[in-house]
Order: sequence, then structure tokens, then C-alpha cells
Amino acid sequence: MSVSHAVTDVVTNRSGKVDLGRVTALAEVFGQVSDPRKSKGVRHPLAAVLTALTMALLCGARDFRQAADRVAELPQPLLAAAGARRHPVLGIRIPPGRDTLRRLTASIDATVMDRLICTWLNTLLDAHPGTGLALDGKTVRNTHPGTGLDVQLFSAMRHDNAVVVAQVQVPADTTEVTQIATLLDPIDITGMTITADAAHPSRDTAAYLLKRDAGYVFTVKGNRPGLLTAITDRLPSAVPTLAAATHTEHRNGHRITRTIWAAPADGVDYPGAAQVFRIRRDTYDPDGQRVSKHITHGVTSLTCTATEIAAHVRGHWGIENRIHWVRDVLLGEDAHHAYLGNTAHTMAALRNLALALIRLAGHTRIKQIMERHHADKMLIPALLKAVN
Repeated sequence: MSVSHAVTDVVTNRSGKVDLGRVTALAEVFGQVSDPRKSKGVRHPLAAVLTALTMALLCGARDFRQAADRVAELPQPLLAAAGARRHPVLGIRIPPGRDTLRRLTASIDATVMDRLICTWLNTLLDAHPGTGLALDGKTVRNTHPGTGLDVQLFSAMRHDNAVVVAQVQVPADTTEVTQIATLLDPIDITGMTITADAAHPSRDTAAYLLKRDAGYVFTVKGNRPGLLTAITDRLPSAVPTLAAATHTEHRNGHRITRTIWAAPADGVDYPGAAQVFRIRRDTYDPDGQRVSKHITHGVTSLTCTATEIAAHVRGHWGIENRIHWVRDVLLGEDAHHAYLGNTAHTMAALRNLALALIRLAGHTRIKQIMERHHADKMLIPALLKAVN
């Protein structure tokens, strides 16, 4: 009797039919990455390794040991859909081991892989005029022990869904400020609002964004003294009666009040400047005592309301607490020490992908979803199918 080992798009388990098409589609994306190994002696296809590693991250793997354990636990249908190597005698799919995961993540072209992932994610996203796009850099710790030059990654995250749509590694001899065009050239930013912290409001950056038909909201600090002075000179006094908008929220027993003052940017010598603003955030403890006060100044090319400006400024910090914090705390990015070659950039790109897939499927409780996948890995295809 002959036995078929063909990959099928749909399998049946105790929960019913499971569509594996999106797992195969993900493997096809990774299939565009060039394999750095010599063809002779290759045991595990590169696309299958990267797909399996992504599924391990969806199960909460924090390092290569955990990733190898999660991959070894993947059911045969998932390994088959990923394109894993088949045993020549037994016919079963063989998962790649820890050493294979480590070697390949260090040796592949992380820049190309990251761009392919972001291009694929962008095809899944709808374009909405005015959508915020947060730019921020992140240092990956423990990536160059003893040299003092840890890997720096520069990313762009959409405010509306917390998906990283572009990411590049910053060359060691420069800073993220010089990488704006490198980061944004591959993606369409027409009609979007670019937000960035006080490191970025240079005239060249503003001119570049305007040329790309994008708006901007920049915070400004003392590193741009002339621009900061021009902003403060045009703003009204920081008294509540002159505020353009005030918003209060209660979080963890504390009361947080945000107040914004705005004014036309008439006479401000800065490309495209339409308005300047000041945002003050006061935090009060449960007894009503103020425990902190933070004031931010900024400039924007937008002619929108002060409330919308404040929303863009607040949305910008999502890249810190919805991307960088999650990668560090849930996925152990900075605690990881096995960073050789391109591993830091490769793993950051795959972590971004895993988080994007979870969020695009409509989930916000990242840790809970990862724990569920770890308990039942056949839930992964349903997650991928829900991505839209």
C-alpha cells in the first residue's frame, strides 16, 4: 500500500478543520530570502527554519533553547506546511534543532529579510489618510560584548495597529537621525503623519517628509535651542484658561491630566511649520497630591485641532510600550546573550513579525495568546487566518 506525504491546505483535528494556507504563505515569504549556505549538505530549508522559528515566537520563546523546544513540539501538519525536511524512510517531518536556528539567524541577510517581512505586512494593511507613523530607535543590549557598540535598530510603527512597517540597522559610525530616508524610502507614507522624538526635528528631515507628501509632529527640546525659543515665544501663557484642550484619565489609582496649548507658527523659520504646541502632563496620586509634572514643546505641519495633535504625541509612545517593551519583557530581547553575526537584527525582525500577526488578528493580550499557542500549537493557523 502506498502512503501519500503530500502537504494539504486543510487538516482535521479534534477542534475541526484547520486551514494551513497562511502557514504556507508565510513560508513563501521567507522563501525569497537567499540561503547563505552551500547547497551541498543542506538538511533544513531556510524558509522552513524561519517559519518554524516564527511559530516558536508566537508560542513565547525567549531564546534559542526555548525556540528549539517549541519547534520540536510543532505538530506534523504545521511542519509540513512550513516545508520542513521529510525523513527519507519514516516520511515524518523533522524539525530543525537549536544549532541550526542559531547558525542561520546569524548568517542570513537580515536587512533583506526584514524588508521582505515589512513589505508583506504592508500588503495586509489599509491606508488611512492621517495615520500616525512613529519613528524611534532601539539599542539591542549584549550584541557586541566588550566593544561598547551594541546594535542599533531604527523602526517605524503605525499608531493605529502597533505594527512595525519598516526597520533598518543603524551603521556603527552614525546615528538614527541620518537614516530617515533609508528607513522610509521603501514604504508609501503619502498622507501619513510622522511622529518622532526630540532627536529628529532637523530641517532636512522636515523637508524630506514634505517632499514625500507626509505631515509631521515633532517634539522639540534644548538640542534645538533656536527652534525651541521660537516655539515658546509664540505660545500663550501656560494657564488653564488659555488652554486649547484638556483631557483627564484614571489609571492604576492615579489621575493623569493632559493640557495642551497651541498657536499658529507664524514667523517660525522651519519647513512646513503650521502650528506650535505645549503639552503639560500632571500625575496625581489617589490622595490628590501631584507626584509628577512633565512639559513637552513641539512643532507640526498639521492644521488640525489641538486635541488631534495631543493624540499624535501620545500615540507616538506606543512604539516604546507596545513594541520595545514587549520585545524586552515578554520575549527577552535585551536579556538574550547569543547574539552573533546578524542574529540581533534577524531576531528583532521576527519578533516584530510575531507581534504584528497577533495584533492584526485582533488580540491585545500578547502574553495570554502566546501561552495559549504554547499549550495548543494547532491554534497558530487560526491566528494566521484571522490576520487582516
